[in-house]
Amino acid sequence: MSIGKLFHIIHLTDDLPSLEAWYDRVFSVRRGFLDHHYLAEEIRDASLVVLGDCVIEPLAPSFAVPGWDAAPLGRFYERFGSHWHSIAWYTDDVGEIWRRLHQADVRLYLNGGVVADSEPDPAVAMMTHPRDTYAQLEFMNPAGSILETNDPRLQPGWDPTWWVREHPSGIEGLAHTTVLTKDLPRATRLYVDVLGGTLLSESASRLTGTRDAYVAVGDIVVQLSTPEHDGTLAAQDLKANGEIHHAATFKVVDLDRIEAHLREQDIAVLDRDEQTLITDPATTHAVPFRWTTRDVRSA
Repeated sequence: MSIGKLFHIIHLTDDLPSLEAWYDRVFSVRRGFLDHHYLAEEIRDASLVVLGDCVIEPLAPSFAVPGWDAAPLGRFYERFGSHWHSIAWYTDDVGEIWRRLHQADVRLYLNGGVVADSEPDPAVAMMTHPRDTYAQLEFMNPAGSILETNDPRLQPGWDPTWWVREHPSGIEGLAHTTVLTKDLPRATRLYVDVLGGTLLSESASRLTGTRDAYVAVGDIVVQLSTPEHDGTLAAQDLKANGEIHHAATFKVVDLDRIEAHLREQDIAVLDRDEQTLITDPATTHAVPFRWTTRDVRSA
């Protein structure tokens, strides 16, 4: 199955101007990819910003447009509020992914919540039902689209190491992104056997209070996590919201360096160990971030 480069992860908010200004101020994200874009089919406003090797989509329902709350993103916001929303990949074969997922009884949709009950046009974006894949997943072929020409990561000479060399954060890129599940073996089978991922390792974390399976899907790692006890961010999120896209963890060159930068930006640190620190979602626009020196691909 031809799942390739990460397209983006979505950070959904109720205050898009504030969130976009925060990404600019705290991380000096690269812009010019897609800025302040309204999509009528989804009744949403969004931008695409680049941080290291990762694209983040700050996004909000278009609250001023009638019907926003009936659109899929609006319904998500009404249910979950500001939250990590989904994971999207580039692919060169949407049809093959449709066939594999359809055979596994995964419900599939196009923009606007249109059911993809037959193999879609190769140029469209296709989404899964989040209940079938533990978080919503999206697949899109960038060939011939504005994505192919505007994504700076696809252009000659793109250098994701600027944040290591020039920025106080020392961010290298996305280490992994976390999906919460109540059934870790079942979720692992879906991400490996159906999505074609590679199981890298399984472990438990005192810091996050979870049992974890790390699965390489395309060029990123998805951390599938089941909370082991109450009182953690993961346990609170799973209890409140069910199985869902929970957190983003960024690889950094030095924990002390990123901690000093985050504190300077009024971002509170909740806890840390020798490899990873967790910041307070109340200070990062309602979503969990983690920062780590650990390379899960070589662990």
